Amino acid sequence: MVATYIEDNLDQLVNEFSKHDEFSFDLETSGLNPLDSRILLAQVGFRDCNYVINGRVNLAPILPFFPDKRWKKIIQNAKFDTKFMFHYYKTPTRNVFDTYLAEKLITPQDDHVSASLEALALKYLGIKLDKTIRTSFINMTGTVFSDEQLKYAGLDTEVLFGIMDKQKEKITEFGLDRVAEIEFELAPIVAAMELAGVPIDIPKWKQIIQKHREQHEASRIKMNDLIFDTGKLFEQTGMFVRDSINLNSPQQIKRAFLALGIDIDSTNEREIALINHPVARELLNYRGLQKIMTSYGDSFLDKIHPFTGRIHADFQQIGTATGRFACKEPNLQQMPEEFRECVTLPDYKIVVADYSQIELRILAEYSGDAKFKTAFDSGEDLHKATAATMFNLPIKSITPAQRFIAKTINFGLAYGMGPKKLQDMLNAKRESGQPEISFTKARGLMDRYKESYVDVIRWLDAAGKLAYRRGYSETMMGRRRWFNRPNSKSTNYEGEIASIKRQGANSPIQGTNADITKLAMLNIYHDLRTYGIKAEMILQVHDEIGVLAHKSDAENVKSIVVESMEKAAQELLVKVPVRVDAYVNDIWKKGG
Repeated sequence: MVATYIEDNLDQLVNEFSKHDEFSFDLETSGLNPLDSRILLAQVGFRDCNYVINGRVNLAPILPFFPDKRWKKIIQNAKFDTKFMFHYYKTPTRNVFDTYLAEKLITPQDDHVSASLEALALKYLGIKLDKTIRTSFINMTGTVFSDEQLKYAGLDTEVLFGIMDKQKEKITEFGLDRVAEIEFELAPIVAAMELAGVPIDIPKWKQIIQKHREQHEASRIKMNDLIFDTGKLFEQTGMFVRDSINLNSPQQIKRAFLALGIDIDSTNEREIALINHPVARELLNYRGLQKIMTSYGDSFLDKIHPFTGRIHADFQQIGTATGRFACKEPNLQQMPEEFRECVTLPDYKIVVADYSQIELRILAEYSGDAKFKTAFDSGEDLHKATAATMFNLPIKSITPAQRFIAKTINFGLAYGMGPKKLQDMLNAKRESGQPEISFTKARGLMDRYKESYVDVIRWLDAAGKLAYRRGYSETMMGRRRWFNRPNSKSTNYEGEIASIKRQGANSPIQGTNADITKLAMLNIYHDLRTYGIKAEMILQVHDEIGVLAHKSDAENVKSIVVESMEKAAQELLVKVPVRVDAYVNDIWKKGG
């Protein structure tokens, strides 16, 4: 159909809303960030007609339809468009069907491109969209548009109805209705979280970076000194100048280690971590410092927006196949503790709350293991309680080493950890002077754990086999993760089967964690508004949520956040107690 182009009043468009209970919506903008980009065109579509509105037209007459739940809004990547609408018009958007998120639910194993509008139009409607025209809008300053641009804009909203109809069928077929409802409701809230941004103390950040620069250079010098002084590298490698080794060159590192009498096949972190030598330990230190410099140096500071002084990261709502969030531009979820101290704002507090051992509680709920559940019911330290059961000792007599063994197995077993991985992890963390743990010892520890928690092991085994047999795993809420069975002619046939079973056992746990956390975010957002408190969610790190609140409201916000999170978890965990740890600080920090 040919879209109607509007350059003045919206009277005709407003009249259309009374005839429909749904509309599609899309924006063409001069850039990706509403803080420094303009709305060029706004498109509103119905099943029988389409409108393209010039960006200089005030959208006020149609704004009431966006928060009104009587109208369903079909949007591709709703986070983007709702962010612009909230920034420019302070208008929230409710009752969304997001075709991008719908596709990520239907095919979570596929990449971002497969959920693009271009891919969806071709997959569901057989229509090939020419998305190259999109580039003509970038950095555009005028308000005169070509026929090609207007046709392109109108088609974007026209195809959304057909895509939604096909996706709805799949969502219902796969039992994803409840999960989809949560994801769609959350999209505009994530948009608001990104728009709020994360405040950064830039001078403090620069001080930390400078400290790491100095430590990085000191580590480089120490590495060269250790290699030359202990390995007689002068004669053995032909490097005639001290302080000349390129520590980023795998070949030079291998030659240096060979001069020390250590023959290594690879310079990856796992192999280096297993070498008990001062040079190996210093190399890991050097690489750790270099990674921090690369990830959190000037390139990170460049991401701070000049208008707000905040980081406005991209939180990807379905960032993994299990449904967990991911974050990029930059990745705030992996920010080291010392840099978190720079997340602060005068007169405000950061309320940080996270679920205590939520994935292990989910495993206890799934497995119904009486001993595992008792460990939570008792309120005792879970890992000490586990060690007490494993070693048949009173909980008070459990040593830190025994607790660490139990903790490592507790967290690793659901991820398919075997004796070899356990051996590596225990050896990597052993204290200086302690004997190396053998594979036989590690296997014995694993066997002792399995004998202690029979139902946990039984459930993990059954969940993995079920996922392989059905071709998918499923969370308590019904979120699915799909698996492709390997070809019997594959050179790694058995290994690929084992991998599916490991992921099939872990995905229901990790995915249920994602479902619970997203429910919690919805609860927090709505509960804060119910109480009329102006506080903003600004951070999401797996099962941790950060809220920026004025210092006068911080303690009330903390109570609301804890209650909201507990309520979310209790929707799914009915047999196992839930605990939320929450803290109020001047900075982003766990603990008082």
